[in-house]
Amino acid sequence: MTAPSSTDPASADTRLDAGLTAAISRFAAGFDGAAIPPAMRAKARVHILDAIGCGLAGASTDMQQAILAATRIEARPGPCRVLGERDSFGPVASAFVNAAAMNALDFDDGLEDEHGRGMGHPGASLVAAALAAGFERRVSGADVVTAVALAYEVNNRLIRAMQPSIERFRLVYGVCQHQAIGAAIAYGRLIGLDADAMENALGFAGSFANVPSLRKYNWERRPLITFKDFLAPAAEAGVRGVALHHAGLVGAKAVLDGPSGLWRMLGSDQFEPERLTDGLGENWTLGFNTIKPYPACRWMHATLSAYETLLTDHAIPAEAIEAITVHTDAALLRDFMDAAPLSINDAQFSFPYTMAALALRLARPHWYDAANRTSPELKALAARVTGAVDAEASALMSGQRRPAGRVDIQLKDGTRHRSPLAVDAPGGVRLPLSDAAVRDKFRANAAVTLGVEGASDLLGLLDHIETVPDFGAALAARL
Repeated sequence: MTAPSSTDPASADTRLDAGLTAAISRFAAGFDGAAIPPAMRAKARVHILDAIGCGLAGASTDMQQAILAATRIEARPGPCRVLGERDSFGPVASAFVNAAAMNALDFDDGLEDEHGRGMGHPGASLVAAALAAGFERRVSGADVVTAVALAYEVNNRLIRAMQPSIERFRLVYGVCQHQAIGAAIAYGRLIGLDADAMENALGFAGSFANVPSLRKYNWERRPLITFKDFLAPAAEAGVRGVALHHAGLVGAKAVLDGPSGLWRMLGSDQFEPERLTDGLGENWTLGFNTIKPYPACRWMHATLSAYETLLTDHAIPAEAIEAITVHTDAALLRDFMDAAPLSINDAQFSFPYTMAALALRLARPHWYDAANRTSPELKALAARVTGAVDAEASALMSGQRRPAGRVDIQLKDGTRHRSPLAVDAPGGVRLPLSDAAVRDKFRANAAVTLGVEGASDLLGLLDHIETVPDFGAALAARL
């Protein structure tokens, strides 16, 4: 059932979602971790691994260093380590900075619905919040996995429950603002909140969530905003909400409930509250969470995969390429065809840049290194990428929000290679990455900061996370 979209809260039927926040809080605070299916615990471990690796790879970027410098000005020293650095802050600041690092390369995880639509980057917000608790106090690795699994479950259900109509989506949308709720659950579970305390903390977290800002990313006036998707502020909001509860302050009651609930605050025009509670604790959604193979906006991934397949199948070297044509939706061509990106974020949303990086076989954690962003060879290849509207891709995007695309490559000897239309993104539900690919991604990402041996040592720890008695101490010793 969809709640009425009337602007008058008194006109809405709230029976179905009365007590919704309380039910979610009871689940988050009290569900027995031993009752989480082994496959779901394993999936949670994969996403913890991936998020930490992405954070270590993103820590050294110029953008992340600027974020860290700004945070140092106001953050007090504390027990919570910053990935890739010697700094340690309090839990709120560390969650913010670590979430930003995890998203710095746009290499972090995602979520698909049953139609393949992408919905956020949960790992950066949720895992960063869990790490803050792990560094702050002694918690076992098994408890970290439990907290992360429960946080993902609520996060996934919440964003699917509040999906707007296509008409509202075209006007206003927020990609990761809802993740403040999951961050509060991950952190709050690990520091021992009961159900009533969790509900109060969720009230703060929801109220602190950022406005839905996708339409104000500076698409028309580059460079793009620094905090794309605002998942670092979501991590901060979640952890801060728990901290304010502990200070004895009062948050919003029942923040998810009713026609004026969080779904409305975050810009949606419809809500399916039953998605949050139907089968909760029995039917798990972690299987819909995805791992990225490319450090770039997920909306580009199906097309990038089609292009990479051509490069690989035909052994095409970069120097042989005369021209590349991207056939996709008009909106994607409008936003993702910047051939001369001004910033790391611009490059992550650029078909020309990322296709040049793939053709040059650049190591993916290093696509956005300063030397590569200023490379004459990469710039020249990016300038050869053009776009054309594809009717089938446009229909998929306008009707189902499915970003699809196909690619033509023309070689200097006159040869042409054409891909079919790619609809499913690799790393998604239909085309999951292999375990080996996930581990290889982690090794490459972690090695940016830790070196090859350090990355392997950390992988060994994370492989056995459920047996670690003090996860924060063990992790800090390897950073």
